[in-house]
Amino acid sequence: MKKSLVLNLLIGVLCLCQLAIAAEDQWQGVDRIVAVGDIHGDYDNYIQVLRDAGLVNRRGNWIAGESHFVQLGDLPDRGPDTDKIIAHMKKLEIQAAADGGRVHALIGNHEAMNIYGDLRYVDPGEYEALKSRDARPLRNAMYALHLQQLQAANPEFKVEEDYREKFDAQYPLGFVEHRRSWDVRQGEFGSWVAEHNAVIKINRTLFLHGGISSQYVQMSLAEINEQVRSELAGNLLEDRLGASEAEDGPLWYRGLANNDELLEKAHLESVLVKYDVDHIVIGHTPGLGTIVPRFGGKVLVIDSGISKSYGGHLASLLIENGKLKTLQEGKEIALPEENAGLFAYYQSILALGSNTVALQRLVDSMQQEP
Repeated sequence: MKKSLVLNLLIGVLCLCQLAIAAEDQWQGVDRIVAVGDIHGDYDNYIQVLRDAGLVNRRGNWIAGESHFVQLGDLPDRGPDTDKIIAHMKKLEIQAAADGGRVHALIGNHEAMNIYGDLRYVDPGEYEALKSRDARPLRNAMYALHLQQLQAANPEFKVEEDYREKFDAQYPLGFVEHRRSWDVRQGEFGSWVAEHNAVIKINRTLFLHGGISSQYVQMSLAEINEQVRSELAGNLLEDRLGASEAEDGPLWYRGLANNDELLEKAHLESVLVKYDVDHIVIGHTPGLGTIVPRFGGKVLVIDSGISKSYGGHLASLLIENGKLKTLQEGKEIALPEENAGLFAYYQSILALGSNTVALQRLVDSMQQEP
């Protein structure tokens, strides 16, 4: 058999295996789960949270055996370390699988934004980290193409004296490499993100970045994941924003995190019934510097603000043998199963020194209530 034919067969098998992995979105019988919210480019705090949760050792290697580690998306932006974080997540995926564990890198809205070219929140350090030896020639070529396009669109176009200076300020060295890395088909970051899920179910808990709105509650997990991956690959809807872009999509929806609980209660119950779960774990909405239980603990908002850009509040969620706990600054605190336990829970968080102005105000207001 010719080498080229063998190579094509191997590639085909690998692609089928990858599709099978991407299609898997439910697991049962998992004894220990650690879920971590938004990282936003802060490698040091990311590693510390994983160490506090017993997932990695001092060298950053997997030590959690058959545990499942769920990261809820938003690895990039606001900090300079996205490349280091993704490289480490890739390593952990391999190490965990070898030990019978699993790493679930879910897709967040900031992953989608980087793939689509929405770079509002890219930290300058991210461009710097990806700057190659060819950074200057690459940017020069980009500038030359830019001028060609402008002059083709408008033959009267004239380059002003400071035009190149403004261009270089807008597109720093490393910009071209950044865009290549986030290419969904061949880029190191974009292609990796597009292999993953937006929403998964482990035991009786649903995990995703934003939330399930009424627009998507009729879809199965597989249908949601397939739609998000298809959109990231460029198959966007023509008549409306899709699951990866819309405010009510699973990467963006904040209703479960922000809406009045009485008004959202019926919808929440429909989500719990639809997917046959007891809890929904989401990120995307920071605020109190810790894990925030809502709806009597049925919804857990775990974006504690891990990145220094959000205060560096180091918290993760531990689900062990059905028990739910907050891991805050390396300490375990049981999550209340009813709203009546929220006051004591938040006091325990404050006692650890994990103070935010918003959390202190909330505790003060709760203390004054009858």
